[in-house]
Amino acid sequence: MDLQFLEFDCSEDSEGVVCWDALAQPAAHHTPALLHEVTQLLAWADRFGPQAPGPIEDGADWDFDLHIRVGNAPISAHWNSSNQTLALSSLPSDEITLSLSISGTPAFAQALREHWNAP
Repeated sequence: MDLQFLEFDCSEDSEGVVCWDALAQPAAHHTPALLHEVTQLLAWADRFGPQAPGPIEDGADWDFDLHIRVGNAPISAHWNSSNQTLALSSLPSDEITLSLSISGTPAFAQALREHWNAP
């Protein structure tokens, strides 16, 4: 499966932990599709294993950091693992800037690369 709005840069540390970083700023009419893509990606990651996202150094398979802004104003985003939804403090009607970082263990990284055609 290919991603349409998220383009990731990838880095790997000496222990095999991989980090993907994406920054997206689509036209306002693409915001719902971008948010849907982020939701699909996080839902897939949640189904990877029994652990919720968390610090890799504490034994989690994956973790993420998501930030959304409209102009200079941040929008709070919360991932709900139990129902696999992304809740926003407000629904943006203007162009947004979204940054997403996902990090994972070598097994998670391999699965993500295979499923999402990620770098």
